[in-house]
Amino acid sequence: MKRKSWLLPLVLLGLLTLFFLWGLTGYPHSAQLPSGASLEAPSPAHWLGTDNLGVDIYAQLSAGYFRSMGIGLAAAAFTFLVGGVLGVLAGFVGGWVDLAISFLIQVLLSIPQLPVMIVIGAFLGQSTWNIIWIIALFSWAPIAKQLRAKTISVRRRDYVQLARLYGGGPWYLIRTHIGHELWPLLTINSLAVVGRAILQESSLAFLGLSDPLARSWGMMIARAVDFPGIYRTQFWKWWILAPVGALLLSTLLLRLLVAGLEQRERRRHPCSWK
Repeated sequence: MKRKSWLLPLVLLGLLTLFFLWGLTGYPHSAQLPSGASLEAPSPAHWLGTDNLGVDIYAQLSAGYFRSMGIGLAAAAFTFLVGGVLGVLAGFVGGWVDLAISFLIQVLLSIPQLPVMIVIGAFLGQSTWNIIWIIALFSWAPIAKQLRAKTISVRRRDYVQLARLYGGGPWYLIRTHIGHELWPLLTINSLAVVGRAILQESSLAFLGLSDPLARSWGMMIARAVDFPGIYRTQFWKWWILAPVGALLLSTLLLRLLVAGLEQRERRRHPCSWK
């Protein structure tokens, strides 16, 4: 079990995805339109109850899951490309290129992310694509920093220096001798961005900086918290706990999956993680 610590979170994440996929495809209620009375308790008709407008909460959770996951995957793809290219470029080329990229990395790492995200989000406006770009902007720097350090380490190894002396060009050296050392580090750290992006998107949505027409877990929590006297009623048990639980469970499973994959790659390629 220890050797496959990534398998259980992967299976549970797949089951969670299927659970919410049913909410979009087979469940009879809409995530946008009222389908019951206001604030109905969970029942066979409404699995997780309804909100104050009578909109089914399970349907909203399902829509919010795929929205959050889509934003996380988009941010991870941006991180994979930009962080990978700039990190390898800084470590391999060196000189003023390394100085410029390292300076940009340090600037982004020193900025308090959430306050700046709030300011940028308020300036750009409420849009899903704006949320993606804001999250992606702050996601690539940590990975680029790791890849830069790893590229410098691999570039200085004897077999890489010999390959260069025998005429190996930059693309050949990166593809043949450096890339296989960086690939696990890049892919697993990019996957870790998905979980962080889900939390960041929910935080921005909670503050009202997301698309008001989209279903988001952060927006669901914000609307429930704003309901007068929510904690002096029974409504919070399904209106607040459901999106909070979904948020915690999905990010926890992603984190456990990343940790398990890291352990597997450390066993398979120990040199890549030194």
